Amino acid sequence: MTCPGGEKCLKCNVKPVDCDTINTAQRESLKSVMEGNVASMRLFESQGFELHRTLVMPGLAVYQEMDVASLGQVRNAAPADLPAVGELLNETWEGYDLYQPTSAESLTRFVERTPHYGFDNLLVLEDEGQIVACLGFWDWSKITQITVLVLSRKMRITGFLLKLMGYLRPMPPFIKPGDELKQLVLTPLGFRAPGFLGVLVRHLNNQALAWGIQQIFCVCEQDHPLLNSMKGFIRVDAAQHLYVKPLREGLVMGDGTVFVDGVDL
Repeated sequence: MTCPGGEKCLKCNVKPVDCDTINTAQRESLKSVMEGNVASMRLFESQGFELHRTLVMPGLAVYQEMDVASLGQVRNAAPADLPAVGELLNETWEGYDLYQPTSAESLTRFVERTPHYGFDNLLVLEDEGQIVACLGFWDWSKITQITVLVLSRKMRITGFLLKLMGYLRPMPPFIKPGDELKQLVLTPLGFRAPGFLGVLVRHLNNQALAWGIQQIFCVCEQDHPLLNSMKGFIRVDAAQHLYVKPLREGLVMGDGTVFVDGVDL
């Protein structure tokens, strides 16, 4: 399916739940596929989609409180913060394929139109009067139900290793068939340095623990600096394959680094 909003999709008048692809100025239609989903890969390939890039989906286990560095002030964003938040997001993702520069106005529309998302879902870290990191989160359990049916061989091995490590130190309980997942997807993310973002990720972990959330995740390039903000967590990575189909003959997507918004998943 091609997003009905065209170039105005996520940043304008279409609710994120209305589209399952990212579309930039009607140039290409995109699909994302989790690792191991061979049936979907073959289906998309038969429809003319080609594998463009394999990204990573880091999943952080929420099972214990994390120490939070005494750096700046963590608080919820307010409407007055949106110009600075927009500048920070544009600075973080400038030059990335599929990223459309944002503004206070487009961020306001995003907050207002995204189901179960408000200013309480957007954290900022303020240091010496400057916003140096921002972190939004979206509770998937409020918009969809995800139940584990089976575990891949990789996930079964990961669960076995975590169980062994549990004899040495506290470890999170691992998912099993029949579990209903409670997850937070991170969106948007902006930061001057990974250490600043790390403060917000740890703060959010402690909130999520009280809410009964099991996992926090996002999608990014495999070597993206934001991964350095997740040090100290039990992290289980999954590959996320990005498939592309040009909508006009002769168009080819570049090989630059890619931005993927969590609402597109």
